[in-house]
Amino acid sequence: MLALLASCRQVVGVVNMKQMAPEIAQYGLQQDAWYEYMPQYAPHYCLKTTCSLAWHDPDMQLGHWLLRHPLPPYRVMLEARGDTLYIHRGFVWDGVSFGNTAPEELVPSLLHDALYYAQQGGAPIPRRVADKVYLRAARKYGCSSPLVDYLVVRALGGFFGKPVGATPPQVELRTPEAPVAPPPEGVFLFNALQR
Repeated sequence: MLALLASCRQVVGVVNMKQMAPEIAQYGLQQDAWYEYMPQYAPHYCLKTTCSLAWHDPDMQLGHWLLRHPLPPYRVMLEARGDTLYIHRGFVWDGVSFGNTAPEELVPSLLHDALYYAQQGGAPIPRRVADKVYLRAARKYGCSSPLVDYLVVRALGGFFGKPVGATPPQVELRTPEAPVAPPPEGVFLFNALQR
């Protein structure tokens, strides 16, 4: 029985080994990159946005909400306005949940992590919607096996989307009639991002 448990731990360790492709780390260390590679926090897979980003998809309906960081100064991290998701400067994500993150997987993993994080704070986004956004982005950015990746996300995403002991973010629900704030300064659309 102990041998079985030990071998299960080894298998989980191998499957969950995370790495970034070398070009992701190299680009993330450049001064003008749209993300920062931060190996000092989590070797091989910690990234942080260096500008505000927008993902617009007319087939996506995310509702209307703001997500604030759970600690002071409670800055806005994410914002949904129907068919547009804004990811503000300073959002941290870790690439794909297991295995190696390739350059074409950066944006899909960022969107997916952002939406799962919003769910933790109470944003009204069903997990299937977040997973569908991942699939659409994976197809757009040319991931090698978007449908297989999507099926894995559908099957296992719930396990990876709930960090233990983390303070959940604060979601402020809005209405479509609420005044729309201007987009964050310096917003870039994802289709303009380098990969």
